[in-house]
Amino acid sequence: MKYILALDIGTQSVRAAIVDVDGKILGIEQIKHEVDSPHPGWAQQSGNMWWENICVAIGKIISQTGIDPKSIAVVSSCGQMHGMVGVDEQGVVTTEQSQLWCDKRCQSECEAVQGMLDENETAEAITANPIVPSWTALKLIWFKENTPEDYNRSRWFLVPKDFINYRLTGVAATDPSEASGSYIWDWKTDTYSPELAAKIGVDVELFAPSYDSHAVIGEVTEEASRSTGVPVGTPVVAGGGDFPVSMLGFGIVGEGIASDVTGTSTLFAMHSPQPLIHRSVFNLRHVVDGWIPFKLLDTGGLSMKWCRDLVGSMRDDEIEYDELIEMARRAPAGSDGLLFYPYMLGERRLDNTAARGGFVGITINHAAEHFIRSVMEGVALTMGMDKRLFAQLGVPIQRMLCVGGGTRNELWNSIKADVVDMPLELSEEPEAGLKGAAILGAAGVGLCGDPATVAQERRATTRVVDPTPENRKVYDRALDEFARVYDHMLGFWQ
Repeated sequence: MKYILALDIGTQSVRAAIVDVDGKILGIEQIKHEVDSPHPGWAQQSGNMWWENICVAIGKIISQTGIDPKSIAVVSSCGQMHGMVGVDEQGVVTTEQSQLWCDKRCQSECEAVQGMLDENETAEAITANPIVPSWTALKLIWFKENTPEDYNRSRWFLVPKDFINYRLTGVAATDPSEASGSYIWDWKTDTYSPELAAKIGVDVELFAPSYDSHAVIGEVTEEASRSTGVPVGTPVVAGGGDFPVSMLGFGIVGEGIASDVTGTSTLFAMHSPQPLIHRSVFNLRHVVDGWIPFKLLDTGGLSMKWCRDLVGSMRDDEIEYDELIEMARRAPAGSDGLLFYPYMLGERRLDNTAARGGFVGITINHAAEHFIRSVMEGVALTMGMDKRLFAQLGVPIQRMLCVGGGTRNELWNSIKADVVDMPLELSEEPEAGLKGAAILGAAGVGLCGDPATVAQERRATTRVVDPTPENRKVYDRALDEFARVYDHMLGFWQ
């Protein structure tokens, strides 16, 4: 029997799983970690911490499942996107802390680039994207201007899963899903644009070469084998960003299918043959052919974690999510007019990166349960705005699929279905990232066929959550008010 070692380098943890060739997960090991935010809008972690933790997770999962390490046919990773770890010629980390996907510190660099480019023209001709602090090239400009010694001694800047692959193989490589998040990726040629890189002031040679997500990029080295227990010579594929890989794992391939991917963040995304060019829509290459137009809320699941931590801080013991959800059930749909804006880490659109979270419409009649429910509703209402935008752009949505840890929250699922006024098809397994990574790994070493075809064949829906008719008008009114206040507050936060 051959197995795939699937890795997930997440924002709140790293995980390692053993997956068989049919896509069955035999076991998962998780090592949790925290996000460091020393200043408003900053979010950072250590690349060395990711490596140390993933080594522990790999050792534990091999021991837990009892498999023979020699039966590991391939290693395949996905990971939180857009964080950049600098390494020098010897592979030594040059950036003690790496800016994460939700870090907003390069706002001024984004504004400078915006001043030198015709953003709409550049998006149409090259990037397919607006200028936002998430893109890796903009983060590199910050490094170059603020820590030039780190920038100058770096040979590569690698995103989390590429950094882990580099530690495993000694090979610097990326894939199109991550490369397209650089802001110097040309969507028409499917390659980096040296001309755009030079114009905005970054060295294109610092970006790793791109390979198909299921392509083998190297083999496990002796040093990596000693640290992980994975045999020397085990193939490693390029892998992909966590949310495109999750879309693959859930079978979100094909037109007309929208997805809610709620983990730390919340993504509203579709699969399209080409990017969707619009100033507030982002586009990334899928890990199969085509593109993923999407909207992103940095604090989707993170809003619920914040809510739990806040309520827990008022008690002598920690509160479990189930208890939090039961409290929220006591509040009516719409939370009696209380609205929560979940932009606690800002927003990706450049005119609102400094946004903050907030409650609007508080009255003396609101109790704890209203605030808890409104947190769930606030995340759902951002999805409602996204669905409205896609409809205005002429993108039809026939099905809504949901994946990620957020699917465990039944009340939240019901609220989302009510807000978007569509049935939600929930995955049977909230581990689509690991399953998608396993498909890429298996395809890379010939254990399965075309990844898109395999993903469609394995697509399964455990349950469907239908909208509640009596809540439709409540949430239509709530969405109108949510959007009105949102539009009014654009540009307020400086």
